[in-house]
Amino acid sequence: MEVDLHIDELIDTVSGMDNAAILEYQLEHVEEVMRSHAKAKGKRIVFIHGKGEGVLRMAVLKLLKEKFSTCQTQDASFKEYGFGATMVTIR
Repeated sequence: MEVDLHIDELIDTVSGMDNAAILEYQLEHVEEVMRSHAKAKGKRIVFIHGKGEGVLRMAVLKLLKEKFSTCQTQDASFKEYGFGATMVTIR
């Protein structure tokens, strides 16, 4: 399963949203996806966060560590995503 976290893939407009609000929205989406698949042991989810400055990537990893600590995380396939995605395996 792939989940693209680029904000333009999640909502139609970011009008009125600052960077903090956008990041919060993206993290809420990650949490929603994780909760909806929490019982799917062995399921792999690739969160596409892009390369950028790494702010979203680090925030996603922190969220996963704090709220879904039993899940395994690793960089997704470099061949497919470069440095722009994280794969989560639900345990």
